[in-house]
Amino acid sequence: MKAAWYADVRRAGPVGRTVFWPVPNVDSGLVSLVRRDPPTTSASREEVFTVIDAAFAQSRKTLRAALASWAGSPAQAEEALRAAGVDPSARGEQLDVTTFARIAEHRP
Repeated sequence: MKAAWYADVRRAGPVGRTVFWPVPNVDSGLVSLVRRDPPTTSASREEVFTVIDAAFAQSRKTLRAALASWAGSPAQAEEALRAAGVDPSARGEQLDVTTFARIAEHRP
């Protein structure tokens, strides 16, 4: 997610297991990064990255729960999310970097 601050990121293709020695038990892939300007926001990169870190720190949590410590409480997290136009029951992996920037702009 943080890479999206700097570039458009997409999967470019698979890499076969047999090109590695020893052969791993995981699939690999190539990633394409096309540099672009960061999203337009009044929040700093550090502020946006703090929101991203909080959203992904606890897997399987809704944003309301995951951002509670960042915002001060679950209720304040919900208020910030609603002000940013984000469903508090959403999960971090459903958002893009621009949405995280909007959330950072609405920190209580």
